[in-house]
Amino acid sequence: MSREEARRFWLEFAPLEPFETGRASVEGFLEAAVEALSLDMTPEAFGQHFAGWVSGLYPGTLEMLERIDPCFYRAILSNNNPIHWAVIQRTGLEAYFDALFLSHEIGYRKPDPRAWQHVLKVLACNAGQITFLDDNPECVDAARALSMRAHLVKGREALEACLEEEGYLLP
Repeated sequence: MSREEARRFWLEFAPLEPFETGRASVEGFLEAAVEALSLDMTPEAFGQHFAGWVSGLYPGTLEMLERIDPCFYRAILSNNNPIHWAVIQRTGLEAYFDALFLSHEIGYRKPDPRAWQHVLKVLACNAGQITFLDDNPECVDAARALSMRAHLVKGREALEACLEEEGYLLP
């Protein structure tokens, strides 16, 4: 599969949605994935492989996050799961954000509008106050449909350029 084909596959892969919204256990997801993909491995082996898909942050990410002006509220809305989030937690990323909205904890995942509606309710703000950045065009389009400023960014350099252009970074 090309990178785009793989991205689309995982976006539409039926066993992933209940797992990333907290309605399927780790074991249930691994079993469903092995079966659906006709993999010649145990669910446990696939789980180890799947965990390795997340290897950390792009170099320089934490330094870039330190440059965000502290007057801005920073939140993460992420389609995630317990396996990958456990890897991400070891990076120290959480310390740079005021709020975390993880799909496997809030019960909704992007591009479902209910994910953003949950965020807006918890933060007690309106969509026009949000600048949303994502690497999936479907999620950016959905955020724009809710009247958020939304930008498609892929990679740390694009993210930093967007934050700079939006005026969120300190000199």
